[in-house]
Amino acid sequence: MSNEKHAGMPAGHHPEARDGRRSSATIREVAVLAGVSPATAARALNRYGSVSAATIRKVSLAADQLGYRTNPIAQALRRGHANYVGFLPGDLENPFFATVARALGDAVEEAGYTLTVSSSDERLDREQKIVDTLQANLVSALVVAPVPGHDRSHLTRLAAAGIPLVIVDRAIPGLAADTVTVDNRGGARAGVEHLLDRGHRRVGFVSDVLEIASSQDRLQGYRDALSARGFVHDPDLQSVAQPSRDGGYRAALALLDRRDPPSAVFAADNLMTLGVLRAAGELGLRIPEELSLVGFDDFDLATAVRPTITTVAQPVAEIGRRAGALLLRRLEGWDGPAEHVNLPTRLIVRESSGGESATSEGSGGRPGSAS
Repeated sequence: MSNEKHAGMPAGHHPEARDGRRSSATIREVAVLAGVSPATAARALNRYGSVSAATIRKVSLAADQLGYRTNPIAQALRRGHANYVGFLPGDLENPFFATVARALGDAVEEAGYTLTVSSSDERLDREQKIVDTLQANLVSALVVAPVPGHDRSHLTRLAAAGIPLVIVDRAIPGLAADTVTVDNRGGARAGVEHLLDRGHRRVGFVSDVLEIASSQDRLQGYRDALSARGFVHDPDLQSVAQPSRDGGYRAALALLDRRDPPSAVFAADNLMTLGVLRAAGELGLRIPEELSLVGFDDFDLATAVRPTITTVAQPVAEIGRRAGALLLRRLEGWDGPAEHVNLPTRLIVRESSGGESATSEGSGGRPGSAS
């Protein structure tokens, strides 16, 4: 670079450029090189105020040549928020949440935001602490799969502070926030009706804690299916676990290792399904000859194991995409009423329920009999 190009810069300054190294260049030096005022350079780099496209290009080129980097902390303080979105799932051990995170990340990163993910481990105290920390660090928006509990003050504080909030998977009645869920009740009903169509009369239900809204909805769908066929709900055929693989195993073992076990089981999520498979294996129960199985939530292992697993599939990636679209609309300034998106499920019939591979589209509808 010529000395003429850097006229007016401090003596001894070496603003070597473009090798990716962070330099000590200042906004004033960028302004001198671009031939504009420091105020105009700041507006051009931070995209605020009235600046022409030509000036933005000129200032950006100067910043690149000098290796100048904006200060993200200063930018966040000026805007009132940082350019990142938080996602707070219940448990990242569950592949459901990993898929949601991937789709959500793709959506927000395309709009210039960075996604940060932190698991609550299904603990309310941890969820509260993470939400408060993210808010203190000027998070732009939050997507939360809330854990069971009655204290929602940490979430209502977000709304009061004007921070966009989207609830996924587990609706919270009375909370004024955009929500993305699936038809848990209709999907569970379709899965249980499929087992009843196969001739089963004692269908067990294995679920994680019923304080989780989606689990409660799936239990209601299970009861709906029984009632529609004239069966009385038997609480002894219901087993509840902590939301983990080990919890699902223990709940399934308690249900199946008894004198009069059910001939079929509806597992309320993929971790419960894995627990049923493990328990059935330990007890020597052959699937589907001695125990039929339908699980809520499709997952990779459902087609990798033998027999393959009949599942009620959720549009998991679509949950992440819809959540991203809702929060981006809020970040763009839309202030309409809270929106509740409820997506359909579909029954995928495979070998574990004694059926041939087939798919029944739609939520809650009775699938055709598998031969």
